Amino acid sequence: MYKNWSCYHALLTAAPLLLVLLTQPRPALASEDSANASAEAAGQRAHFVEAFCGGSAQDVTEYKEKLRKVLTEASQFDMRWQAGWRRGDNDAIQMRSLQLNSPADFAARVKSNCERIKWQAENSLRPRAPH
Repeated sequence: MYKNWSCYHALLTAAPLLLVLLTQPRPALASEDSANASAEAAGQRAHFVEAFCGGSAQDVTEYKEKLRKVLTEASQFDMRWQAGWRRGDNDAIQMRSLQLNSPADFAARVKSNCERIKWQAENSLRPRAPH
C-alpha cells in the first residue's frame, strides 16, 4: 500500500510542475509566429498603399526588403507577405465599392488609412528588442 502511495504522491507532486512547464510560452516560437504575422499584415498594408495611397511598386519592393531585414525571425516571410497581399485584394474591392457609393466616405477613409499605414510602416522598420 505504501509503495502505491509513494507513486501517487510523486505524480501529485510532479503534475503541477509539468502543467507549468507545458503552459509556458516558447519564446522562439512565439517570436517566429509574431514575425510571420507582422509580415502578413505588412503585405496587406502594402497592397493598400499601392492601390490607394500613391505608393509605387518600387516603393513596395523597397519596403518589403527593408522589412525582411528587420523580421529576421520570420520563417515564412514571403509566403506570409503574399497571403497578406491577397487579403489586400478583398480590401481593395470593398474600398472601390465605397468609392462608387460614397465618395466622401471613401476619401476620408483613404486619408485616415494612408496616414495610419505610413506610421505603422515606419514603426515596423525599427529594430526589434532582443528576447
